[in-house]
Amino acid sequence: MRIVDAMSKTIPRFADLISPITREKFELDYSGKAHLYVSGNDNKFENVASWDAINKLLADSTLWTGRLLTLAKQGPTLDPKTYCVVETDRDGHVIQRPVPELIHKHLQDGATLVLNHADTLTPELSGVAGCLQLQFRAQVKCNIYCSWQASQGFATHFDGTDVFVLQIAGRKFWNLYEGFYEKPLSSSPYVFKLGAEENERLKGDCIEKVELTPGDFLYIPRGQYHDAIASSEASLHLTFGIVPLVGVNVFDVVKAQLEHDPLFNEPLPHYDQQHALKSHLAKLGRRLEEIICSCEAKQLVRTHQKNAAVQESFPAYDLPFNGKISAFKVGNVRSLLGDESWVRDWLCARDWFTDSEFADAFPDRDINKELRILIKLCAIEQIG
Repeated sequence: MRIVDAMSKTIPRFADLISPITREKFELDYSGKAHLYVSGNDNKFENVASWDAINKLLADSTLWTGRLLTLAKQGPTLDPKTYCVVETDRDGHVIQRPVPELIHKHLQDGATLVLNHADTLTPELSGVAGCLQLQFRAQVKCNIYCSWQASQGFATHFDGTDVFVLQIAGRKFWNLYEGFYEKPLSSSPYVFKLGAEENERLKGDCIEKVELTPGDFLYIPRGQYHDAIASSEASLHLTFGIVPLVGVNVFDVVKAQLEHDPLFNEPLPHYDQQHALKSHLAKLGRRLEEIICSCEAKQLVRTHQKNAAVQESFPAYDLPFNGKISAFKVGNVRSLLGDESWVRDWLCARDWFTDSEFADAFPDRDINKELRILIKLCAIEQIG
């Protein structure tokens, strides 16, 4: 679906990303269900990333390894041995260090350059990741894709996360297919593992072709088949993947309880003792249900969810100030009337803020007092 949108040059709020679609309509009609294409002004994301910013990141050679910097051509990714050398870092750890000359050779041969886990590398990237974290209450991972004309980094595939694509520079064609791979995990391997025939069978017909230009935005729900190919000499785009906690993650949370539970430390019956093994597994199942349904487990899972949603992307330091920074999510600002209307417009312009930003914006106010009032009015919620 094509939507036209205009947005200011500031780091976007979630509402800005999907505008003119409302949050309510996005959640009802698109989230997890259908892709959404929003055409924006060329300068919409100019403060988020640029070729200059990418070059500065790449110049920090100590940051990149064969795991964080990858190359792809028609998918899957290339073997790091083809563009890295094995060496030791300053602490004596063995790493795969990317070699610029080898990378250039692959890029000239049609490869796509991918910088993985870039969501906290700059304040601007963290700002976008933060607004997505608060919207979905989940971890967010950002990858940076640099590709060149007529080059396709990945074959038709699905992702194990919902994906938000921000086109920064150049142009790129995207094909969206009707096929969905049902609820893949974020750690699922790319569809290349399924084989070409299975891939073709599952992807179905192409239901929309879009060309992203600077300032455009594309949402693709997890599991939907898609592919992309650069249509300009050089294309730069960002993908922000939403990594929600799912049912299997509960076992990670309660693992410590299981390890200390006497029943889960008993040896399993011999595999030839089928009736005894079946009976023992039934006991484990009942005990597992007791543990997962307990109040303690409920609180552990809730805390784990909250930590996963707010542990990254939000400022933790403001040196030389050496105290704790508090972050706040903007809530129902419509409740701000009368004496509190002075702060309504400022809050409406952001999804979240820190106490130091609040203090800088309103130096003549009693910051602690005002924050307590806003929390009581449900206009803001402390998240860190």
